[in-house]
Amino acid sequence: MDTAWQCIPMARTRIVTAEDVVLEFQNDLPASVSFCCPSCNQSVYLNRGNIEYAAGAGISRQRTRARSPKRLQGAPRRTVHAHFKHAKNNPVAKLCDRYQASIGAHTPSVPPALPMFLRRDHGTVNRAAAPNTPHTTMFHLELSVRRRSLGCDLINELRADHAVLTVDRDSHDLADLVADRRRTIRLEDPAFQLRARITVPERWQRNVGVPEDGERAFVFTAEFGPNGGRRLTAGSSLHAGFDYYAVVRPRELHVLQSCFDIADAIGTVPSSHGDLLVVRIVTLEHSLQCDQANFWLADHGLRLTSLDLDAVPIWPPQLHANGIDEPLFAKGFQIYQTPFATCDDVQISDTIAFPPLHCDFPDPRRAGLLGFTQIGRRCTQIEGACCFLRANGHLPWSAYALSRTYPEGLELADPPDLRGAEPSAAADCALPFVSLPLQRAQRQRVNRHYDVTQMRAGLPACHGLPSGAAVARIRSAHR
Repeated sequence: MDTAWQCIPMARTRIVTAEDVVLEFQNDLPASVSFCCPSCNQSVYLNRGNIEYAAGAGISRQRTRARSPKRLQGAPRRTVHAHFKHAKNNPVAKLCDRYQASIGAHTPSVPPALPMFLRRDHGTVNRAAAPNTPHTTMFHLELSVRRRSLGCDLINELRADHAVLTVDRDSHDLADLVADRRRTIRLEDPAFQLRARITVPERWQRNVGVPEDGERAFVFTAEFGPNGGRRLTAGSSLHAGFDYYAVVRPRELHVLQSCFDIADAIGTVPSSHGDLLVVRIVTLEHSLQCDQANFWLADHGLRLTSLDLDAVPIWPPQLHANGIDEPLFAKGFQIYQTPFATCDDVQISDTIAFPPLHCDFPDPRRAGLLGFTQIGRRCTQIEGACCFLRANGHLPWSAYALSRTYPEGLELADPPDLRGAEPSAAADCALPFVSLPLQRAQRQRVNRHYDVTQMRAGLPACHGLPSGAAVARIRSAHR
């Protein structure tokens, strides 16, 4: 691989190329300089290759070395450029995308995994048999589908094909699942082997996804807070200092506690195959258990990293659904900023680079890259109304919607129920006549959703009205 994180004591960590390191240190690399893989955060070492780089002229030439007696006369010598390599026999590094020498080569298209969610059952607890055992929160698992049109009218073609998703012999209309983002399928009696229980028509697997088995565990994010999160598929990265949820067999709890700094059982997922345990896991920064956490995650197709390589979308405001950024402004163009740290003496340029787009989509939304100073060959791939973009072949793909329409399924949330905030009848009798409207006006001012409720009912909005004006209006009405 060409790039790595350069770590020097008392200096800022930054991304460097192998050629930069050779030019800067030549053949005298200090022992205090170390390098880490940008993808898996494992240690890598520099291989200088057999190319001699000339800093002044900006050219490179092959080093002249004594020919080996075993090499045939006139046989061309293989040219090896400077690069970084993982250590051999590292089980964690073997899962890294950059571990293979053929990185960047074309790989066959693999259907994405069906989205899975961990949801907490509100108001339901599992009362343990032992009186001194605390109540355990109940969770359940839900399945959804992806919505990748890939150049077709997905919903209409699904209806014409009568495509169904089968879960435990129960059929669900794929067109209805794709049309309604909020519709999910509750997975009853969850188990880690999903492919035997879930069937997706082969024709539509690249559009909606396929089931992905779990290696004795499901790992979820905590993006819903204590209410659960989204499942991390194979190859995903976990970050130090963040909460995650692992759904495992109860006997696996002591293993998690030996691998992670925090491993607290917070709930259960009922199943006729045996209840599963929901464990909150956290790896702290500079943890002494980092290696154990890496090995456990590697066994389950995941990896731990403190780096976030995804390009940061900075404009316009957008939704992120099914891995695709959907901007909210129809006339805006998409801008991604580099997540990499730069040298202290180098300022990020404010010039936005717009990679060329070649597509038949009418009036496509363009995307700009900001701050990617070390850019190789920009890669773009368009499938239907979705554009996949990355600054070079070693960075993750960013996906955004080419269309200038508003995101599908973007609806106003249901108004909050304000009846719970109203005082009781007994309290009304004990309060003066004017105090009830005054309290209601004060509650309206702090409830930012109240105006939405008012406008839906065709009534005037009250949010933002100064408290003095509200008091004066109430006094005038009850004189």
